[in-house]
Amino acid sequence: MMLRHGFLLAMAGFLLTLPALAQTRSGSVYTVSNVAVDATSQSAVQARDIARADGERRAFRTLMERLTLRQDWSRLPKVTDADLVSLVQDYEVTSEHSSTVRYLATLTYRFRPEPVRRLLRDRGVAFTETQSKPLVVLPVLSAGNRAVLWDDPNPWRAAWSHQPLSEGLVPMQVPSGDLAAVQAIDTQQALRGDKDALAGIGRHYDNGDVLVAQAALSGGGDQRTLQLTTVRYSAGFSDQNWVSSVRSEPKESDDDLFARAVAAVVADVSEAWKKATLQNTGAEATLTAVVPMTSLRDWVVVRDRLQNIPAIQRATLLSLSQEGARVEIHYVGDSQQLQLVLSQRDLVLAQGDADWTLSAKSTGQ
Repeated sequence: MMLRHGFLLAMAGFLLTLPALAQTRSGSVYTVSNVAVDATSQSAVQARDIARADGERRAFRTLMERLTLRQDWSRLPKVTDADLVSLVQDYEVTSEHSSTVRYLATLTYRFRPEPVRRLLRDRGVAFTETQSKPLVVLPVLSAGNRAVLWDDPNPWRAAWSHQPLSEGLVPMQVPSGDLAAVQAIDTQQALRGDKDALAGIGRHYDNGDVLVAQAALSGGGDQRTLQLTTVRYSAGFSDQNWVSSVRSEPKESDDDLFARAVAAVVADVSEAWKKATLQNTGAEATLTAVVPMTSLRDWVVVRDRLQNIPAIQRATLLSLSQEGARVEIHYVGDSQQLQLVLSQRDLVLAQGDADWTLSAKSTGQ
């Protein structure tokens, strides 16, 4: 039975205005932090201007590489300093020092999403701005017959903990090794991919996917090698695997070797995520889904989570009844991509015999 007409009109506030909200959500993807600048000139003011312009150019390049596949980096649009004026929203000084002729600082730049999207589309470069849930990283170090996760020393886990991992399309977080984490999963459970233990540690971190990153150290001196075996465990989707190795450079410290290995793993995981969520410049797709309801709150939860997805261009509430809501979703990509990005917002899209259904996954601990 349809709800009375007056009540449906009162629900107008629940109609979705996704483009503006999606842009707000994607703002963190368009932020580039920890840009170190250092310039010398005839005066501190001139040095500051040179440094900030240089930081702006490097931050923009970082953003472009963040949003696009490595194979397309040679085709990225070249912009002038004048072009950047319309692309940069603002910047923030994290720290700064100056003398009469030198300026040093750490800056954060925020870019305007829509002009950046337009620039890439005009160039015909596919991109993605869909952000993954933060991955829970479990760094396991193997040496000989021994493997450690929580025990110290574990320089592999220390290397992950020292890297800035919170930005980008695939933010990551490394558990501190507190009692809750240690009780949730041990070294052997992580290595064999124990589903219950992985789900347990994931629940402590917003039901995020889990990345088991194993590094096996062999050799000595300048002949050291880290053999890397990485698995991303995702609820409801196929697990992903990467195998690679990083060799030490002459006179390279262990800390630097481990840091390079972390960067290699992050690059592999990020590239795979970009391929899975890439927005081609093709036509917009549409599907209609039913949101089952036992109360009005069921629809409100789904509505709020939908508003956090940049890949969705817009969504329209078509009807509302005591049994459920019917919503039309306009999105970029294919239905499999849509299912993936919805899962990152704890939404489950499933195709039934007659209709798609869309429901919220519980995020309770």
